Amino acid sequence: YIILDEVHHASASTYQKVINYYNPQVLLGLTATPERMDGKNILTDFNYRIAAEIRLPDALNNKLLCPFQYFGISDSIDYSRIKWNNGKYDTEELTNVLTANDIRVRDIIKNLEKYTKDFKEVSTIGFCASIIHAKFMKQKFKEVGLAAECLTSENSFNRVDIIHRFKVKEINYLFVVDIFNEGVDIPEIDTVLFLRPTESLTIFLQQLGRGLRLHEGKDVLTVLDFVGQARKEFDYENKFRALIGKTNTTVQNEIEKDFPNLPLGSSIILEKQAKEYILENIRQATDMNKRK
Repeated sequence: YIILDEVHHASASTYQKVINYYNPQVLLGLTATPERMDGKNILTDFNYRIAAEIRLPDALNNKLLCPFQYFGISDSIDYSRIKWNNGKYDTEELTNVLTANDIRVRDIIKNLEKYTKDFKEVSTIGFCASIIHAKFMKQKFKEVGLAAECLTSENSFNRVDIIHRFKVKEINYLFVVDIFNEGVDIPEIDTVLFLRPTESLTIFLQQLGRGLRLHEGKDVLTVLDFVGQARKEFDYENKFRALIGKTNTTVQNEIEKDFPNLPLGSSIILEKQAKEYILENIRQATDMNKRK
């Protein structure tokens, strides 16, 4: 009997060595994010059989996860001008834009004041584009008196201490890069900042999931997603479909009608400009698919 966790990685050679070496009577794979960006089907190792499935909206409706309030905030950055390489924005160019000045940082802090109960008492994870970006955010937050730290591959030797300080609220803002996507359980997280466009649906759901753990005293997870004008290759539609779940209407219709079919206790509020950016992106993607 073999159980593989995070089985969305199953097509990787390291996982395949295990799968091919053993011949178990039962092979059970577990994942919260079965879709892969490369289009590979993880079901091939499981006779195309799903033993049990519960998606994010169902888990929220069954009170297995904390409900969320998701704010789509108009970003000052025009991402449509940034290079697109191998299915994602160019990291160096993205970093340069995100760290060019203090204007965006001031907007982020202003929105934290606006949308959280007390922006000095939160337990917030901020997902950044690069190590440079994470260090920049830490420094700028500290300059205005906020308890901030970053955790990247450069200082991961301090990981246990930093996480402890974060859990006991010596640190209120922890800026990370590709290090908290999976395998981390910190139920105290009550606020998530998406400080860069997240191209992968899997990574978006993993990062959102960091804050969805149930915890005493946490009624709702606050999500701040900074939405700028995106390249037409960027996919907003699947992101919102994953949050809404299965409905008889299109994602575009759900957005236009302000999300009437969300899981119990959850809400999505899009600022006017952010809403326009997202709808325009979905329209462009629909037109591209029609032309194919």
